[in-house]
Amino acid sequence: MNAGRRRFIRFGGQLIGASALGGTAWRIFTGSDASAEFSQPNNPYVWRINLDKCNFCGLCETACVRKPSAVKAVNDPTKCSYCVACYGHISDLNVSSEMIQDKGVRVCPYDAVTRKQLSGGKDGYHIYAIDEAKCTACGKCTKRCNELGTKSMFLVIRPDLCIGCNRCNISAVCPKNAIERAHSYPEDDFKGDYELEMQMKAAEGEVPDTPNAQES
Repeated sequence: MNAGRRRFIRFGGQLIGASALGGTAWRIFTGSDASAEFSQPNNPYVWRINLDKCNFCGLCETACVRKPSAVKAVNDPTKCSYCVACYGHISDLNVSSEMIQDKGVRVCPYDAVTRKQLSGGKDGYHIYAIDEAKCTACGKCTKRCNELGTKSMFLVIRPDLCIGCNRCNISAVCPKNAIERAHSYPEDDFKGDYELEMQMKAAEGEVPDTPNAQES
């Protein structure tokens, strides 16, 4: 192999390595496009928050390697009461309904909790949602909603924003061990194993639990 060919191969290897590192850095510092379509991740495991353990301490905002955090607050409409005044939206619920939007002191320091009239006028029903572009996972809205409200607001680790670190920075500091590594695909939907699941189990050295395997 001549010197020119060796230099070409070495340069190619350096270029591939730099591209991989650059791609990871780009995801960390710039984030993902929330409106983009994502394919099924290659990694069969994801990081998630166990809501039975979470105490909304605020570390999800600062500990995540992503800035802003890959953790976001969400509001489950099936649990929300569509209140005129929401614990997760304003800190003083004694303010008159017509003054909430303009004078209500926001719980979220970034004003990420939005309020929209649904029906019934100023004293009717209102929809509360989280502006993902503003949310930093500070946990203030979710903490108040869980302590005083219907627990409809909670934190999630967005799989499209999470870069899937082998050791999650948040899990390392979480005081309640609420950050867990979980299987990203359904393991048991009472219909047996999917072909993809069986392939992954075989790759991990697991024996598929099938009727034929039990009989033998």
